[in-house]
Formats: sequence, C-alpha cells, structure tokens
Amino acid sequence: MLTGHILHQSARRHPGKTALICDNRHITYGDLAADANRFAHAIASRGIGPPDTIAIMSQNIPEYVVAHFGCAQTGAILVNLMPAYVADELAVILSTTEARLIVVEAAFQEKITGIIERLPNLSHIVVIGEPPSAKTEGYITFDDFIAGQPATPLGLSLLETDPFAMTFTGGTTGLPKGAVVSHRSRFVSTYTTAIEHEVSESDVVGLLTPLYHTMGSLVWLSTGLLVGATCVMLTSWDPDAFVSQTKQHGISCVLMVPVQLRQLLGDDIFDAAKLASLRKIACGGAITSVDLVSEVNRKLPDALFTNHYGQSETGPLCVYKYYHPRDKAGTIGRPALGVDFALLDTEGNPVASGKTGEIVVRGPFLMEGYYNNPEETASYFKKGNGWGWTGDLATIDKDGFVTLVGRSKDMIVSGGINIYPREIEIVLESHAAVIDCTVFGIPDDKWGEALCALVVTSNDTHVAERELLSHCTDHLARFKRPKIIRFVDTIPKSPSGKVQKPRLRAAFLKENAVS
Repeated sequence: MLTGHILHQSARRHPGKTALICDNRHITYGDLAADANRFAHAIASRGIGPPDTIAIMSQNIPEYVVAHFGCAQTGAILVNLMPAYVADELAVILSTTEARLIVVEAAFQEKITGIIERLPNLSHIVVIGEPPSAKTEGYITFDDFIAGQPATPLGLSLLETDPFAMTFTGGTTGLPKGAVVSHRSRFVSTYTTAIEHEVSESDVVGLLTPLYHTMGSLVWLSTGLLVGATCVMLTSWDPDAFVSQTKQHGISCVLMVPVQLRQLLGDDIFDAAKLASLRKIACGGAITSVDLVSEVNRKLPDALFTNHYGQSETGPLCVYKYYHPRDKAGTIGRPALGVDFALLDTEGNPVASGKTGEIVVRGPFLMEGYYNNPEETASYFKKGNGWGWTGDLATIDKDGFVTLVGRSKDMIVSGGINIYPREIEIVLESHAAVIDCTVFGIPDDKWGEALCALVVTSNDTHVAERELLSHCTDHLARFKRPKIIRFVDTIPKSPSGKVQKPRLRAAFLKENAVS
C-alpha cells in the first residue's frame, strides 16, 4: 500500500462524501483526490522526483493535505517544517535536505524570502495565498501551480519501501534530526491506529495535531482518510474554537496532546453539552498524568479514552485502552498491535519485570533512518539487527503494562545513584494543587547533580514549597526529593506537547548563574 493509494481508494469508495471541513470549506473525497493528482503532475512536470526533496511550511489547511498526498505519488520526499522555525533553523534544514521546492503559507513566506540566497537548490516557491509580488521570480500561487494539470493519478511506479516523508525529532539533544519514513512504515502505523483507536467511516475526526508532526499528517490524518471519515481541520489550536466546531459538526473522534486536553476540561470553557458528540478521545505526544485520565472519565463519562505512546521514528508503540484497569492509568498501556517490543539493558539483555530498561522495538513501522546522518542512524539501530533503540526508559509489570520512567539522556546521577525524573514528576502531579511540572538535574558540588522541579499550580490553590517537599518525602526516598522547587505560570512545550528539558535546564542555569 502506497500513501497515495490511501486517498485514491477512499475517493473511489466515497467520491461525493465530505473528506475535509476547514472553516467554511467543505471538500469531497473526489475533489481532494483530483487536486492531489494535479499537485503530483505539477511536481513531476518540473523534473522533480526520486530522490529529490520538497518542503512544506503551513498551518492545518486543505492545501497541506493536497501537497501531502500529491507528493506521495512523485517519489520525492516531503520535508515537513514547523512554522515556528526561525530563519537560521530553516536555512540549515532546507540546505541540509537540499529541497528544490517549498510550499509555504503566505503568513510565513517572509522567512523564506529572507534566506533565499542561502538556498541554491531551492528554485520554486509555491505560496498558499498571495506571493510578495506577482512578478517575483520563482514564486507562484498554489492555485496557479496546480491549474491545468491532469486530475488523474500520476501513475509513477513506486515501491512501498521507498521513502516519502520526513519529520523532525523534538531536538532535545541539539539540531532536529530528519526521520525519513517509507510508504510501508506509515501505512502500518495508520492501520494500527485505526484498529487501536477504533476509528471508522462513521466518525467525524478532529484534526488538531499540527500536520508537520508525525501524529498529524503521517498517522492521524491518514487514518481518518483511510477509513473514509469526515475530517474537521482546526487551522491552529484554540479550545473555544474546538468546542464550537465539535457542536457544529458533531466531532466524534479526536487526538489531542495532554496540554490541549487539560485546557479543554478547564472550568473556564468546559461545556459537556457542546461536547456530547465526542465519543473517542486519543491522547499522545507526551505523558498523560493519572489525574488527567480521571478528569476525562469524570467530566466526559461517555467518551472512550485511549492513551497513546510513540515516536517520530516509529509511529504508535503502546496503547492504554479505555477498558484497561483504572489502576493502570499511570502506564502507557501495552505494546500496540504488531509491535515487537523489549526492555533491554545497555548490553542488550532483557531486564526483569519491574526493572528499568530502554524501550527497543522492531517491525515494519520503523523509520528508514535520519536523513544524511549515518552516525545518528547507526546509533538508533546500534546493534545492527533491525531493533530500534528509542532512548526512552521504562518498566513493565507482570501484566504487560509499560510505565515510562524518562529519557535515557534525561537521567540524573546524584551521589552515584541513577534517578529518573518521571518518578518524581508522577509524585508531584499527585498533589491536588499541581497541574503541571517537570524535573531536571542541575550541578551540585556535593552530589554531582541535584534535582530541580518547575511546578505549575491551579489558579485557586496556594501551596508552599515546603509542603511539596514534604509530599515528595512521604512518597519517595529522600535522595529523590527536589533540592529546588520553582513555581512558574507555564512550562513551555513543543507543539507535540513534549517538554524540552535541556532548554529549560540551560535557561534555569543562566538565570541563576549556576555553572
């Protein structure tokens, strides 16, 4: 199954059914497939194909979907870019990937204009909206780009093992790495998602996750269109807009990151009546706390909650299902359908139940590697036997439920003892006043490293640092108690909901002149 086939098959099955709703735009499967075909022909007519790359930088709008499925027919690799990237980041990524063409939403085109002289390979700028000038060399509107092209499939002979897209990791260890995935790897992830999250053609699927993220375009969008559902796109996340769209269109199935879900359930906007159609809630991108799971079950008792864990390099790996025991809500569930899963020590040996090991996985869902980065690719597949080493640390209990402990690179060594931040975060989150937190290590003259916690509390609750320290001592060994607790208004996260601990640590050390 090729990615282009997902849309082609659904268009044959449901040509007149609405595939996408975005603001006032309603687009049928037939029209969406025709535009994707036109985009494919427009790319090919400019001599772009395997092994070329093209890029896209846009919010969640229908043109993104057209470009995604159109590019998938050409053999070129689609580079998904975050609009939040600054000029220097874009210049490095676009020059490294040698992109020949970029599709950019008009609101972000000045970022490209400012670095165009640093990108000798970039010869075509396709603007969703109006370019800076109708006569600017190399610029063309999206509508003009596909105008007059055939509405039939391109028909290029491709293999399911061919690469077709690239997304970037969170960059917690430096410059983001481009994870290249094949048609087969993401079809497997799409199929797994449809089964594990029980998505069907009767659903109205909410597309809230940014399409430049793996779970946005490569998994959740593809899942909705594979089963023939109607997908409602939010251009950008706005909890009030989501509530309104859910009531208007009857959104029944959605994937959210924890911070979005927490905002949705907040007392300021929560309205159970307007969310009555919501029957399936998937959560992923970051760890979901036990109290958030409980809040979903309490406020939306008719919605089936499923927690999801995965990576850009893998797609879905573990799932906590709505029918799993409530005392397992703090876990990420069990390995998903078709995932060969193991917890190994640094030597590659299996760890015992309840012991910490690195999550190692194998299967057709794995990425091909990091683009033009053989060293990092070799590190990810370091044993050379088809197993990918995720860098995530976890334990598994006797019932097969997996609990994340943290990133191997986030591990704190204090007094020669390994401390996993997630263990402390879980305890802090269990305090009634705490709604968000993160823990990282800072230099300590005596112990080597000490623990620092950033904590967000609810607006109507006051809690003192000594109370939280006492709470930690009640539930953890004393050496795991944070040395410093700082109360903050919010904890910055990536668009997928992940905390960028190295950046927070660096900012904390700079602000407090710790070396």
